[in-house]
Amino acid sequence: MTCYLVGRIAIHDRERYGRYAQAFMPVLKQYGGRLLVSDESPEPLEGDWEGRKLVLLAFDSREAALRWANSPEYRKIAEDRIAGSDAVVVLAEGYP
Repeated sequence: MTCYLVGRIAIHDRERYGRYAQAFMPVLKQYGGRLLVSDESPEPLEGDWEGRKLVLLAFDSREAALRWANSPEYRKIAEDRIAGSDAVVVLAEGYP
């Protein structure tokens, strides 16, 4: 079943976050992930969004998503994301 990762990201260090962003796609693709949304200006239809970036990733399964998230390649580049932003990331399984 498809599994999604949704991120709500507040970037506070563009240089560090930029390094992360540059290295992101090869690692995502290596683990079979797909980038569906990466938008720094999503349009809120209800509620407060507070100007944060929205990211939506898809993986073929929960196991594939966790393999990527816990991989040494991702953990290494994530150091720059963690240093350059504040994020809330959630994992959710798709509807069967």
